[in-house]
Amino acid sequence: MSQPTDEVVQVADATETTNHNARAPSPEDMDDEEFCGTSIHASLSTLLFSDKFADMTIKCKEREFSAHRAIVCSQSSFFDKAMSSNFKEAMAQTIELHEDDPDIVERFLEFLYTGNYTDSVIPTLDIPSAEAMMDPTTVRQNLREPAYDYEVPASDNALFDEPDEEWQPSAEEADEPEEEYREDPIDEESSADGDGHGDQEGDAKVMTMKDIALLPREEGLKLLARLRNDMTLPLRLYAMADVYDVPALQLLTRDRFYRAAELYWEEAECFPDIVDELYETTPPGDTAMREIVCRLVGARILDHKVREKMRPVMTKHGEFAVSVMEYAIRSRAFATKH
Repeated sequence: MSQPTDEVVQVADATETTNHNARAPSPEDMDDEEFCGTSIHASLSTLLFSDKFADMTIKCKEREFSAHRAIVCSQSSFFDKAMSSNFKEAMAQTIELHEDDPDIVERFLEFLYTGNYTDSVIPTLDIPSAEAMMDPTTVRQNLREPAYDYEVPASDNALFDEPDEEWQPSAEEADEPEEEYREDPIDEESSADGDGHGDQEGDAKVMTMKDIALLPREEGLKLLARLRNDMTLPLRLYAMADVYDVPALQLLTRDRFYRAAELYWEEAECFPDIVDELYETTPPGDTAMREIVCRLVGARILDHKVREKMRPVMTKHGEFAVSVMEYAIRSRAFATKH
């Protein structure tokens, strides 16, 4: 782990990202269409992981999930084809997902039944997400658009630092050959645990990395794992939604990945691993998802700390490096105009 810095890390539980007086909207707060959609999801949510009326089973490693074809297959063409054919899955009413993470499958099914999923980025308030209420055409149109406005928003930090003319790599670094980037093993226990329930109470907290370093080791590791999970959970759900063809979940997870990455990427030591996984699990044509990390890094790439942090993964993924430099030029032009 690198030396602690004074850079700010915003840490918030699902219950902490909103006011204590926050509540789920009442029927008076919604129009008829919203209330109808919320009521339907509220009814479907009672069947989540329930054996009542269940007519299919999803097996993933050591776990089994009772499910309902009318709910699952109507939202996923993958499951629809598997359960509507003469394949053994349809005959046995069982589908085995050998390659998937059971915790990610659990969140996937949670979305199909409730229109939302639990994490520590956005409080669900027990209501479906806006994406779950969209019609399919609108969802697919939004997926083709960037996850953000083109203009780079202003922030407390400089958008684009001037090059540090005095900085020079150490002789040891200058002589050291470039190493191929290798992703660090990801802690499976922390990778998909998106409960969002921390040990701390109260409103959203702002901590520096130095503050985290002063915490008891176990507590500090849990906190860092949560920061990582805020990005890995939506990224892995996004990949699963792509494979099983659930566009509304893709749109929701793309938005949450962007929100989490925007908050944490500079402070999170794991961010190069996140970028590596994103490029390994998304197709080259998925520019809307990949551009999220390219835009964030491109706006800060003249900072030598950012360059050193991202250098290995940029070396491994040339497309990422090129896109970062393109966004760097655009960010520079934007900063100059404004």
